[in-house]
Amino acid sequence: MANIEFLGKAPDGTPVSSYELSCDGVTACVMDFGATLLSLSAPSRDGAAEDIVLGFDRLDGYFDNPACYGATVGPSANRTDLGQVTIGEATYQMPRNDGPDSRNNLHTDLVDGLHKRVWNVEPAEDDSSVTFSIALADGDYGLPGNRWITAAYALAPSPEGGAALTLHYRCESDAPTFVNMTNHTYWNLAGHASGLVLNQLVSVNASHYLPLRSDNVSLGEVADVAGTPFDFRQAKELGRDIELEDEQLAQGRGYDHCLCVDGYDGTDSPRHALHAEDPASGRVLDISITTPGAHLYTGNWLDDTDAKGGATYTPRCGFAFEPEFWPDNMHHVDWEHPACKPGQPYEQTIVYRFSNR
Repeated sequence: MANIEFLGKAPDGTPVSSYELSCDGVTACVMDFGATLLSLSAPSRDGAAEDIVLGFDRLDGYFDNPACYGATVGPSANRTDLGQVTIGEATYQMPRNDGPDSRNNLHTDLVDGLHKRVWNVEPAEDDSSVTFSIALADGDYGLPGNRWITAAYALAPSPEGGAALTLHYRCESDAPTFVNMTNHTYWNLAGHASGLVLNQLVSVNASHYLPLRSDNVSLGEVADVAGTPFDFRQAKELGRDIELEDEQLAQGRGYDHCLCVDGYDGTDSPRHALHAEDPASGRVLDISITTPGAHLYTGNWLDDTDAKGGATYTPRCGFAFEPEFWPDNMHHVDWEHPACKPGQPYEQTIVYRFSNR
């Protein structure tokens, strides 16, 4: 069984614990508050292990957590125009919490979202996996259906070498509903407290990206990355183009955009999306996904002065890569739409592989 540590109590008094998973020199720590990834320790080319996940030492750091460090975000991730979702003939209203006059929705509910609730837990008999689950009643977050959501973490050797952390999301519902979940971990392959990530090399298998409106909701266009700062098809330093004069970069204060990952076919087979490496330590992260896209965010608004180990996180001290169906997809009929209805659960898999070179 995973090593379990009591962390304290949630604001409602519910006990919160962490669960440590280990495999081949890689150690992941997750907790039942928000089904959150707390830390991931991976070795460098010289064997030096460092925690490469941004976050907090104290449980109460996650009670506010506007950056959503390590969090499971849902049922609706990213931004939704007017916070409205149409299912069949009915339109449903999620909380309005983002944009001018709080007209839109961001990450479902920033006050009482899934990342702010204590999940049930089912640890495995060994130290390699743990499954979190949570029930949502019909109408929770303004969305229909009695829903049962699980987030299953498993750490195992990777066939390609190194170790892989697999995260599988699933939602069952007794009525058609909307689900588009993601994980919001921030990575710094040099170590979570090592400063800016702009010199880390990143490539993404994405030929297109989604430009944003002035309120950061998807504009509705699918743009070619060729000739733009959003072209990561060949590995480049994350910061190489981030200061270029570009309307979209200025809009997000850096990268804060969904990249349309090539090869989506609607199956449950993860396809490779991102490769990142830190030249100094040799740590490598590869991410495979089953969703049509992933949101690349360079932590442009980070501002935490008492984070994990007393670290200070400033803008661009970590990057997030958030697998998702394209944000605001319900308002664009030609885009892929996630399905969740009786007999057809929503499922998504993310595979994080850690190695060194």
